[in-house]
Amino acid sequence: MKIVVSDGVAKNWEEAIILASNKLLEKGYVQDSFGKHCIEREKKFPTGLETDFPVAIPHTESEYVNETAISVVRLKDPVVFKNMEDSSKQVKVHYVMNLAIKDKNQQVVFLSKVIQIVQDSNFLKRLFSLDEHSFEDELLKKFA
Repeated sequence: MKIVVSDGVAKNWEEAIILASNKLLEKGYVQDSFGKHCIEREKKFPTGLETDFPVAIPHTESEYVNETAISVVRLKDPVVFKNMEDSSKQVKVHYVMNLAIKDKNQQVVFLSKVIQIVQDSNFLKRLFSLDEHSFEDELLKKFA
């Protein structure tokens, strides 16, 4: 699995998704329309998770994916996503984990690994204090 890690600034959830999806596009892991489709899916099926250290996990259908990868963007300031469990609630997220899954059969395995990381609030808090290089190294180790 490929991982793209970056720091970023976004005014809202749509900008955050575009920021994350553009990192995947730059590497050729997704098609041009991937980000747009992630935004459309997010409107119908929100992905904000109200964990101890809230995250969002936007994604879309595999037909827009060239190679399985994840883009993890650490936002300087949180942006509001709608809550996955209750779309009437909002979640301020610091991390956007944009999933690009090519093989639908790998989706459950991939998501379970992401959820495992998301539930490790101590790990996410520690990541937030690291420089970008160490941030990337730690995520690569965790996903390995």
